Amino acid sequence: MNLTARGWTVLGGGVAWCVAALAIGQRDLWWPGLFLVLLPLASRLLLVPGSGGLTVTRRLGPDRVSVGEPVRVHLVLDPSGISVGGVARVRDRLPEALGQARWFGSAMGLGLWQQSITYEVRPRWRGRHRIGPLDRTVADGLGLARSTHTIPGQSELLVTPRVEPLANLRGASGVGLATDTSLLRTGLGSADDVLVREYQQGDDVRRIHWRSTAHAGQLMVRREERSWDPSATIVIDNRSRGYSTRVHDDRLEWAVSAAASIAIHLLADGFDLSLVGADGHLVAPHRVGTGRESMVLEHLADLAPDRAHTLRDALAATNRGAEGQLLVALLSRVDAADASALAEAARAGRTCWAVLLASSAQLDAAQAATVREAGWACVVAGPGTPVADAWRQLGREGTR
Repeated sequence: MNLTARGWTVLGGGVAWCVAALAIGQRDLWWPGLFLVLLPLASRLLLVPGSGGLTVTRRLGPDRVSVGEPVRVHLVLDPSGISVGGVARVRDRLPEALGQARWFGSAMGLGLWQQSITYEVRPRWRGRHRIGPLDRTVADGLGLARSTHTIPGQSELLVTPRVEPLANLRGASGVGLATDTSLLRTGLGSADDVLVREYQQGDDVRRIHWRSTAHAGQLMVRREERSWDPSATIVIDNRSRGYSTRVHDDRLEWAVSAAASIAIHLLADGFDLSLVGADGHLVAPHRVGTGRESMVLEHLADLAPDRAHTLRDALAATNRGAEGQLLVALLSRVDAADASALAEAARAGRTCWAVLLASSAQLDAAQAATVREAGWACVVAGPGTPVADAWRQLGREGTR
C-alpha cells in the first residue's frame, strides 16, 4: 500500500506549507499545511480494512472451445475485510492468445462488499491457456493512496483447432466410406458384408434398401464393403525448423486446423485413423466407444513444434500394422532426405496425398514438384486458403 503521485504531491505541499508558515512566524497558517499532510496519510489508513483478504471464484462457460469461439468468464469477488469506501479495480491476467486484459472498476460501499464481473474472450489460437491470477487495486476517492494485490488462482481453458466441414470426394480413391470408392472394396463381398447408410445425393437409386428405409423413416442405401474398415494416417510436419520461432505461427496453426478437419471428416466416414507427428509418435483413437473426435482434437490442441530434422521417423511410423491405406501429409518444407522418405512411403501402394504449406511461389513450385516425383498427389495451400478448398483441390489432384 503506497501513496500515489498525487498523494506525494499533496503531502510534500503540506510539509512545505508548514515550514513556510513557521519560517515567517504565521502560526495560524500552519493548520492548512497540517491538513494537507494528514489528508494522504488518512487516505492510506482508510484503505487498510478494505485491502484485506479476497476470495475469487472464477467460472468459464464453456471451459473447452475451438479457435474463435466466445468464452464467458464469470468472477465472484468475496472480500473478508470490511470496506470503508473507495474505488476498486480488478483484472484477470490473460495470455496473448486471449487478447488484452481489461480493468473493471466500481465504487466500494461500506461493509462486506461482494462484486460480480462477467467478461468475454475469444481465443486466437489453440492450446491450453491459463486465465489468472487476478490483479486488484483499491484507491481512495481522491486518488491519494492505492493498495495493489495479486490474488493467486488460475483457470485452464482448452482451445481446440478450428474444424471446417469437408466435402465427400466421390471418385477420389481413399476418401471415406460415404464415397463408395475402389479403396473400400477389396476382396469378394458376401451377404455379411452388406451394410446400409443414409442416402446421399448422387447415390444409385437401385441400391435403396427399402426394409431399412421403412424402419429408419428415411432413405437408406446398401453399401457393399469389405469385412474391415479402411484406415488412414495423417502426418503433421511440426518440425520447428519449418516455422517461425513463435509457437502460434500462422502456417502451423493452419496445418493443425487442416489436420483436425481431415481427421474428423475421415472418422465420420468410418476410417480407422492415426495421427503422427515429426517425432514419429503415433496416436490412434480406439475404434469402439465414444470420444474419438475429442481425443483427436485434444491431441492436436497440445501439438507443439518438434526438434526433429527429417520426416523419416514420422513416415516410418505409418508402416506399422495395417495403417496407412490412405496417407495424408501436411508438409512445411521438403529437402532431399524428406523426398527419399516420401518416395519410400509411396512404394507400399498406398494412396498418398500431401498439402505443402505455402511460403514463397518459387520455392513452393520446386518443392511441390519434388513431392509429386516421389509419387504423391500434392497441392500448395496455407493461411488464407479455406481448408475445404484445399481438400477439394487435393481430391482432384489425387484422381489424375
